[in-house]
Formats: sequence, C-alpha cells, structure tokens
Amino acid sequence: MLKIKSFTSLSALCAVSALLLSACGGDDKAAANTTASNTGSANAPTAIELKVGVCPGPYGQMLEQTIAPLLKDKGYSLTVVEFTDYVQPNLALDGGDIDANLMQHQAYLDTFVQNQGVKLKAATSVPTLGMGVFAHQLKSFEELANIEDGKVAIPNDAVNLARALRLARDLNLITLKADLDENKASVGDIDQNPYNLEFVPMEAAQISRSLDSVTLGFIPGNYAFAAHLDYHTALGIEQVAEDIKNVVAVRSDDTKTEQLFFEVVQSPEFKQNIEQSAEFSTFIKPQWWDSVAPKADAPAAADAADASAADKAA
Repeated sequence: MLKIKSFTSLSALCAVSALLLSACGGDDKAAANTTASNTGSANAPTAIELKVGVCPGPYGQMLEQTIAPLLKDKGYSLTVVEFTDYVQPNLALDGGDIDANLMQHQAYLDTFVQNQGVKLKAATSVPTLGMGVFAHQLKSFEELANIEDGKVAIPNDAVNLARALRLARDLNLITLKADLDENKASVGDIDQNPYNLEFVPMEAAQISRSLDSVTLGFIPGNYAFAAHLDYHTALGIEQVAEDIKNVVAVRSDDTKTEQLFFEVVQSPEFKQNIEQSAEFSTFIKPQWWDSVAPKADAPAAADAADASAADKAA
C-alpha cells in the first residue's frame, strides 16, 4: 500500500526526483520559458513534478520542510509517495513509477541492488536518525536479570537484522562469534547470550506496535519516529556508521536527477535548514557535512560586497 501527498508547482512544500525529466520534462520547461518570454506573460512556467518514495518516519517531513523549498527555487514541485515497507520503494523507482526515494541506508541499498538486480544508486546521503532500543516492560538493561524467557524483536531484513545484532553486542547483551562478517550476522551467529534472550525477527514496521508483547524492540529510526517514540527514553541508541546513513536513491542512468539532489542536499541552504530544525538538528550528520560552508548571513554578505566595491573604486 502507498499514500501520495502532492505539493504542486510554485506552491509546493515538498521534494523529490525526476522521471518526467528524462521523458519530456526538460522540453516542457524550455517551451514554457520560451512562451513566457515571447508573450511577456506574468504567469510563471509550470514546475516539473518529481515523485519521491518514503516509508513512515521523518524523511518525508525532511523532504517537505528542508528540501522541497530548494527544489522549488530550481523550478521543481514535489510529490511524496509513502510506502509501508522497504521493498516497494525500490521496485517502484526501478520501474519508473517514482523518480527517487529517501527511506534506506547505503548498506541496504547495496544489498538490494545485488540481490534484486535493480539499477539504482545513491545521489547523496542525508542526516540520519539511528536505531533505538525501546521497551515497555523495562526501564534499564539491568532489569533483564529478573526476566525469564525475554523476547527481543529485531528487523527481519538481513541488513537491519545484522545491524540490530551489532547494537545488541555493543550494549553487552550478547557476544557474536569470532571471525564473523558483522554485516552478515544472523541470529545463529550469537555466541554468548547471558540473559537467555530469544531474538525474534519481524517486519521493522511492526516492532513498535509489538512492544507490549516483547521485552525489547530494536527499531530503525524512521519507524521509531513514525511511532512517536521518545529517544530520551530509549535504553540504547546506535552510533550510526557512514554506510548506515540514509541516502537519496535514483536510477543509475538518471544523472540529471542525481546531480539535482546532490546539489540541493549538499548546499549551505540545506545545511541551514537542518541546523535550524527542531526535528532534524540532532540527527547524525553525513561525512560530507563539515565540507559545506554555512550559508552566508544576508546583511553580512551585502556589507562584504559593498566593502569590496568601495575598495575597487578606491
């Protein structure tokens, strides 16, 4: 199932990538600009629609609040298409039904491309909310000593399952076998399990709704955000590695959309939008973050320009 939220043309409040660009969007925009120029009409050219797939969580809001306004300035409108799992957004993107998606990290995308044979790639990474460990039955891990047959819900896709096991290991809940490829860890690779926990793989979207029936839930950030879980109450929070940071994915041959999102996201304006956001300012930043200069303050920039002009005149 999916839900579509449309943010049209010059009143758009959201952001996405471009199937219509590769089909006829570029010609349409050029024609619209030519018509407006020839007639002197005050009407703005029609914005090019971009459709971006998301899953429940913060990244649809990130598109709408921080990316869409920047796309609008470049002549694009955004339609956010919400899916209920991690699989359909990639299939829809590969099939041309959407132009980009923002719902997965690099490691998941790489595995999906390898296993499914789709031709997708990342345009850029974005600030990311890490996996959290939540519980309704416990207030601390120490209480596990008093729990018999504790159940731990973890995501059932291979990449996020391994990710959850690494986090459980880092929190000293388990140990993993030596000489293991940690990116491919499975429940069978648990070595020591001092609390005798049963790890139960399930759909990531279901874990937050299962907290009353399990002892612990390891929940990817987007689903924890969608469930309105408070990270201040999390028993553990993942330190997000670079390959676990979320990415804007596009079709491999769609270099125009790839470049568009790269330029918009890795810009001073996007950086400022994130840093001024109550929702996103605490997200873990991508590796490229510090290489982007802050957006220049408008009055300061004007003063600098005036000073430069005065120097030249002198």
